[in-house]
Amino acid sequence: MENALFANVKKLYDHKLYECVIPVAKLLRTVLRNDRNVATLELEYQVQLYLVNSLFKERHLRCASRHFEDIFHQRRLMLRHKNACLVAIESAYPEFADVELRRRAAECYREIGNPGLAVATLLQVPVKSRTPRINLMLARMHHHSFGLGHTKKTESLPSYKEVVRECPMALPVIQDLLELGVDGNEVNSLVMHAATVPGNFDWLSTWIKALAQMFDCKHQDAARTFQRLQDSTLLRCNEELMMALGRCLYYDGNYSQAEQLFSATVSASPDNIEAIGLLAVVRGQHAGDSGQDTDRLYAQVTSEPKYSPCHWFVHAQAMYDAGRFERGLTFVEQCLQAEPRHQEALILRGRLLIALERHKEAVEAFRTGQTVAPYRFEVYRGLFQSYLAAKRFKEAHAMCNWTLRVFQNSPRGLAMFGRTLFLSPDPMIRKTARKFAEKSLKVDPNYTPAVTLMADICQFEGAPKTSIKLLEDHVSLFPQANLFTNLADMLRSQKEPIRALEYYYKALGKNPRCERTLRGISLLKSCNSFIETLVLDDSGPIKVDGQQSTNGPIATPCRTPNLEWLAADCGENYRETSSSPAARSGQDVEGEADGSVWHDVDAEMVGMNYDGH
Repeated sequence: MENALFANVKKLYDHKLYECVIPVAKLLRTVLRNDRNVATLELEYQVQLYLVNSLFKERHLRCASRHFEDIFHQRRLMLRHKNACLVAIESAYPEFADVELRRRAAECYREIGNPGLAVATLLQVPVKSRTPRINLMLARMHHHSFGLGHTKKTESLPSYKEVVRECPMALPVIQDLLELGVDGNEVNSLVMHAATVPGNFDWLSTWIKALAQMFDCKHQDAARTFQRLQDSTLLRCNEELMMALGRCLYYDGNYSQAEQLFSATVSASPDNIEAIGLLAVVRGQHAGDSGQDTDRLYAQVTSEPKYSPCHWFVHAQAMYDAGRFERGLTFVEQCLQAEPRHQEALILRGRLLIALERHKEAVEAFRTGQTVAPYRFEVYRGLFQSYLAAKRFKEAHAMCNWTLRVFQNSPRGLAMFGRTLFLSPDPMIRKTARKFAEKSLKVDPNYTPAVTLMADICQFEGAPKTSIKLLEDHVSLFPQANLFTNLADMLRSQKEPIRALEYYYKALGKNPRCERTLRGISLLKSCNSFIETLVLDDSGPIKVDGQQSTNGPIATPCRTPNLEWLAADCGENYRETSSSPAARSGQDVEGEADGSVWHDVDAEMVGMNYDGH
């Protein structure tokens, strides 16, 4: 009976019927234990191998992990007795070799939540016997599996480098090395002197350079480097390249171009859930501007029967866009439970906590995000918003200062700091905001928060016409709801009700439910009885007597109280501005903040060279 059972176990395993192997192998183990006359070490060992590998294949990982310990013990006994059968078994089944068994055991330990034992198991494999797969697993365990903020850099780097030496085209490993701070030139040299040097891959050095620039917070430079690959190589319109370029543009705050690339990626590959998530984020930066397209994205994700961390993130982003913050937080936790280092989920958790006025928790969330993605501006902006909303002005000052040091030539950091200075109660400090707005516009003349900051500065300095002209020129290129609203507010303050109403109407066309737009129209009507003689139709404001004032649609006040801009990164994200508690507590911030805090920041930053030299 024993021989018949063993033959059937072997046959089932050879045909990869692993679920059928498990019960029969367990039966045979029981027979061998009850009849020690026929039970040999070799037979028991083989039965254990069939059983444990079948359990592993069927993902019964906790049960498999217990059997692996018996396997290693039995193998040591066979080695001690110099059993020749061991060589024959491992020749017939390569996955029964010691190195592969330990890798599978480590995977079981990792999946059941015991990373320490997983690393210890891998370290028992001699260095010279470690395959690239084992080295990669060991590196990732050191890099990711010891808790957020506890990366074992010195232990993970050698294993990552061994993988690249053996497999120089391992692009995710190259990215991990650069993320850990290894110099781009060193990584490039490592690739070019690898065991199998890639031939005719001149683009690879450019790719490495672009990634190094991205992790060094030089997102504009990285985008330009990736763009060269897009323009001048046969890689143009490649999915991976478009995603890399889109990320750099997104990290730099260039949401319009990033949206085009992510949209093209989703069109080419509808199953790319990561691209769908990033597309939802960049579209969400302009609430109400692309509602139908975003709804289609969410419907596409909802149709999936099984959710990955990226699926949970897309649902969380949908809840955030809809203003259902508690529900969104639940989905974010689902995402982070499956993938604790999900960058977008970590950032979104902080935003949701700000919206829920849980500022202390928001700070902790963004701090966690900073340990995972210190090259993301959104993390620093989130910390700045959280400190400001909690009225922790010294920490907000320090974060503003640190942001400029990390992103030295970034228009986003310059505009955020300029807005901070502009909101100071000290008129002398407020005047210094102009130079930061000018520096930001010099780097990127079309950067919206810098344009709106300069418009506010011009209005403050008594040049409202210059301010209006600046916004009109910009809104013709970037027709966003918040810009329409800002321009309409300025026109209303300049006693130009007809033009103001036109821009308010344009804003309603972008976001019909915008409370600020509706409030602006209400204020316009209360201040000017002539507006009562106008009605609205699809083509714009029309007089009751039939004379149409203009052909253009109407707009939304982007000109919110100044501190609302501060709380939302200078108005970069209109939805964040409207939902941020910091925005709602504007007068308190301006009244309690010590002007000397921002003066100290300005004095410290005057000596900095923002050209990056």
